[in-house]
Amino acid sequence: MSTLIFGIIASAAAVFSILFSAWQIRQLTQQTAITNGIAAASAINNSVERLHNIGTLLFQHPQLNRYFFHGADVPGHGEEREQVLTLAHMFADALDYGLMIKSLAPGTSEYDCWDHYVAGMFATSPAIRQVVLDHPSWWQVLAPHLPEPSPPATVPRG
Repeated sequence: MSTLIFGIIASAAAVFSILFSAWQIRQLTQQTAITNGIAAASAINNSVERLHNIGTLLFQHPQLNRYFFHGADVPGHGEEREQVLTLAHMFADALDYGLMIKSLAPGTSEYDCWDHYVAGMFATSPAIRQVVLDHPSWWQVLAPHLPEPSPPATVPRG
């Protein structure tokens, strides 16, 4: 009889242990999802903060906006050229970082606005296109997003 009671107690302990382990795993899974979400939000915030820092510089030098948002060509020489190229490098760093985070951080892969933002910046900024074309290995995540060059225009024969 005592063997039977001991067997029942041991079985109950085993069942309780399994149920407790299942509950712990469920809690760990929930905590991991929360932690991943917080990490993704933090990484995205860091990416946006980088862009805000560049925005602050553009706010202080509004004459440079045309080189990043209105398609103006890189100046040929002088201080303004150096300012534009420096900001283009900073933009390339921020865009590359944002794309890298999107590809690595759990929960950010569906954050497609980065792809659209990169495409928009390449479309409106010859300066960013130039620095990335000049040094594609510096921005290995960003460089593949460069648009294909347009084919030369042809004159219709008639």
